[in-house]
Amino acid sequence: MNKRLQLAAAILLSLPWPGAAIALSDPFTDERARFQEALHALERGNLQRFDALVASLQDYPLQPYLQDRRLRRDLARASDADIAAYLERYADTPLADRLYDDWLEHLGRTRQWSRFERFYRGDGDAELRCYHLRATRTAGERTAWLDAAMTLWRVGHSQPDACDPVFDVLYDSHRIDSDALWERIALAMGEGRLSLAAYLGKKLPAAERELVEFWRHAHRRPAAALNDARLQADDDRVRRIRLHAIQRLARSQPDSAYAALQARRDQLSGDDYHATLKYVARYAGIRRSDNAYAILKAVPGDWRDAEIEELQARIALLTRDWAALLETIEGFRHQDSRFSEWPYWQARALDALGRSEPARQQLLALSGERFFHGFLAADRLNRPYRLNHRPIEYDESDLLALLQRRPGLWRAGELHRLGRTWASRREWYHASLKLSPPELELAAALAHEWDWHDRAIWTAARAGRWDDVQIRFPLAYRDQIEQVAGQFDLDPALIFAVIRQESAFMADARSSAGALGLMQLMPATGRQTALHLRLPRPSRATLLTTSANLRLGSAYLKRMLERYHGHPALAAAAYNAGPHRVDRWLPDDGEFEPDHWIDTIPFRETRGYVRGVLAFTAVYDMRLNGEAVPLARRLARVVNVDGSSGG
Repeated sequence: MNKRLQLAAAILLSLPWPGAAIALSDPFTDERARFQEALHALERGNLQRFDALVASLQDYPLQPYLQDRRLRRDLARASDADIAAYLERYADTPLADRLYDDWLEHLGRTRQWSRFERFYRGDGDAELRCYHLRATRTAGERTAWLDAAMTLWRVGHSQPDACDPVFDVLYDSHRIDSDALWERIALAMGEGRLSLAAYLGKKLPAAERELVEFWRHAHRRPAAALNDARLQADDDRVRRIRLHAIQRLARSQPDSAYAALQARRDQLSGDDYHATLKYVARYAGIRRSDNAYAILKAVPGDWRDAEIEELQARIALLTRDWAALLETIEGFRHQDSRFSEWPYWQARALDALGRSEPARQQLLALSGERFFHGFLAADRLNRPYRLNHRPIEYDESDLLALLQRRPGLWRAGELHRLGRTWASRREWYHASLKLSPPELELAAALAHEWDWHDRAIWTAARAGRWDDVQIRFPLAYRDQIEQVAGQFDLDPALIFAVIRQESAFMADARSSAGALGLMQLMPATGRQTALHLRLPRPSRATLLTTSANLRLGSAYLKRMLERYHGHPALAAAAYNAGPHRVDRWLPDDGEFEPDHWIDTIPFRETRGYVRGVLAFTAVYDMRLNGEAVPLARRLARVVNVDGSSGG
């Protein structure tokens, strides 16, 4: 890093970032403007102006992005020398990897095999591997070529069109026989690719093709298939279909699947039986079937894993069978349980069984930890919560040295300043892959200094620095959050907690389901809430603005709290999974202790979400007010009163 970059880094570390003060001193203000101008010139086709601007930006960190755009503008006409020079010069950027893939795809599509092989490094996805085989079909040892081609063919999903000529050679060479077809059909059926199985079945004789169609029928209607006489045949392919039908039935009727498995036990090998038993047991636990506990317990030790153990314990917890719960927990062999719920529930089971002193000792060990069940343990012992804040130690010189060693972090910061959020996170991620553990800690601190909170939180987690509370639980947007909290009579700590759980302060967050912004509002929810508040119908862009997202998200959170009589656990569950599901999860009669209700929520994601929101509420309570209202005071017992909850 030259002296000018060092000066820029020092300025950016010593001033609020981003902020107006930087604009007065930032040595890259002009370069940023010229960078944007260069991109606009390229879009307009003014290459002379673009080249002149690029020449003036040799020291600017985002120079690789300009060169990348220039090459991509007419990739078909790029020379091998230009591509090779870029890939070598900017090998430490994510751009180089993308250009490598796109360049090889272009050469493969246009069948420029000698040029393709000049660049190919022996890696890449299935498309590139197929292009490589097409390029080398007449070179090298034929058996090795056919073996490599079979590896690409022998998968349970369709491969890219680029692989079709490779597979044609396999068929012509008679490497794909009936056994190979059945092997791939089994893989396809295992992945639920029924269309691929049917396509492959067409290449079989008529009698075998009928068996493939029966397999597809067994996938769709497993209960009917298990009663079909065709499944009684003593044939390896029929055995596969039989096991597949039992597994498919387990997904909706696990108890019936277990009965079907037991009825056919003598027809199965030991491994097939136990693998299928484990599969059935998993769905019995997930579906909470009547016989779930017995089925889960029947899985022998060598076949048990952390998921089977956890499901068995949760079924025992659901039924409040304290002896069974304690037996299951004490039999754990695969659980990493320090920050799980199970040490807490072991203590609760001990207490319920009259073993109060070991229960107290277990709770005491948990009560000093900063997580949901640690806070619950502290409440049971009437002890204060502990933040356990242990900050990452660094000074400005450490961060300057990090930027000098790892220019990818600098590029990520520049992209973020320019509002190119997706590219900035991609650059940050790429740079982080090469960081040592101490460098990851410094990178988390750097992002925190830059007020880039979602990257700071993410990087601190990658570094395993769970106890830097200021980095992991920032007070970002505090003024706006406290304003909407006052407007809707909400606890600011709860709003902070929802944001921390939903988006980790990523203001432009978009989930795969379509949720948007800091509070991850679904567009339909945002529109309904706006209508309730008599506000204009918000667009998706509006929902991504901080002000609208906080206002509408907080208003919706308030509505959930009102629906469930102020119960934060039920409101959080409804915010995540929808009130219609929470209404179904409420007890038909009687009541649940809040910890018991939370830890038996059917959805794993929602269980974790509710725990996170409640624990983060306590953390933010301490950050904002110096101490936390105990969760025991926030959480009433869960009862069902006209489809809602009361305390």
